[in-house]
Amino acid sequence: MEGYLRALRTDDLEIIREWRNHLEIKKFMFSQQEIDKDEHIEWFEASKYSALRTLYLYEEAGQPIGFLQIQKLSEEGGVYEWGFYIDPFAVRGAGTRMAQQALKKIFTELAGVKVIGEVLAFNKSSRHLHQKLGFVLEGVLREQHLLKGQYYDIHCFGMLKKEWEASLPTVL
Repeated sequence: MEGYLRALRTDDLEIIREWRNHLEIKKFMFSQQEIDKDEHIEWFEASKYSALRTLYLYEEAGQPIGFLQIQKLSEEGGVYEWGFYIDPFAVRGAGTRMAQQALKKIFTELAGVKVIGEVLAFNKSSRHLHQKLGFVLEGVLREQHLLKGQYYDIHCFGMLKKEWEASLPTVL
């Protein structure tokens, strides 16, 4: 099933806030507090005016399935950091499909040269997804992030455009 990314709109905010506050999503976030409606709207409004941050909703068959944020690290560079989550009740594989669409957008439409992702060490699903997509583990920031009184490692992943291109199927 092919999905697509589109710009996040105000009317999408409640569904992505619900996903973000769901325990199965929230427990893997760097910031794990409950997000209230006003805070969420404030974040969205600030993001609309950022030249470096873009927010997307991922849909399949006309249904919202996931959220993607891409952040360009500098105006002149082509390095992007991404963050995303999927509807906690989405069918298996939706995250992979969304990530593939995101990489295509970054490397083709946005002229990206690299995508980076940071993952809390205990988020095995996200670590696995990055590896499955072809990301390289570029380093581990040991005991870098404090959550609920405990420090956790952060796994730093990166993918270069040439690596992404090499992973694409070739047409005979």
